[in-house]
Amino acid sequence: MLPSVADRLGRLPPQLLPLEKAVRRHYARGASVQPDGTVQVAPMPWVGPEAFALVLYPPAEPAWMATFAERNGGAVPEGYTPVLAAVNGCFAFGLALFGLPPSLHGHAPRPGRNPLEPLDLEAANRYWSREYLHSAGEFHFGGCTWTATENVGYFLTVDGQFRSRRKDGEVLQEWASIRDLLEEELPAAEERARERRPVPPVPWAQGRTDPSPPPAGT
Repeated sequence: MLPSVADRLGRLPPQLLPLEKAVRRHYARGASVQPDGTVQVAPMPWVGPEAFALVLYPPAEPAWMATFAERNGGAVPEGYTPVLAAVNGCFAFGLALFGLPPSLHGHAPRPGRNPLEPLDLEAANRYWSREYLHSAGEFHFGGCTWTATENVGYFLTVDGQFRSRRKDGEVLQEWASIRDLLEEELPAAEERARERRPVPPVPWAQGRTDPSPPPAGT
C-alpha cells in the first residue's frame, strides 16, 4: 500500500472505521492519489475511464467550516465535524458524504487542472434538503443510491440521531452514530453496486445451442 494512503487511513477517526475497512479490502484492485491528496480506490472502467468505487477527499480546513457557519447561520453539527476533519466528503459505491468544495472557499484550482471535489454541504442544506418532506431543522450531510430510480438522503437531527429519508418524508432507518450508519449502509451500497455492474456479453461465435460453457468471467 502506498505510504500516503496508509497514512491517511491511519489518521481516520473511529467513526470512519467502516470506510477504512472498505478501502483496505478493495485496495488490491488498484489505487491512485491525486496531487491534492484525493485517494481513489478500485477503478470502475465499465462506468467511466476515471470512475472509482471509493474516493476520499483530503481533510477540510477549519477556516472552511467557519465560513460555512457564517454563510448558513449555524455551524456544522458536532456529529459531523470529525468527518470533515478527516475526509472532506467521500464517495463509496453510490454512497456519498458531502463536504466543502475548496473552489468555493478561495482555493482556485491550478491552471489546466480540474480537481475532483465533494458534493457541497451548503447547497445540500440550502436547496437539496427541500426535496425531502419533513426534514426541516435537520442537517443534510449525504445520500445513497437506493433503487434504479430513487436516492435516499442522510440527515442528522438536532438530538444527534442519524437517519435515512425518502423524498416523501418516510424515515427508513435511524442510527446512533455515523459509524453505525456506515457499518450497515456501506455493505448494502456495495451489493447494489455489484448488481448494477454489467455482465460481459457472450462472444458472438457461441450460439444459443452451443453446449460448451461460456468463457470465464461471463
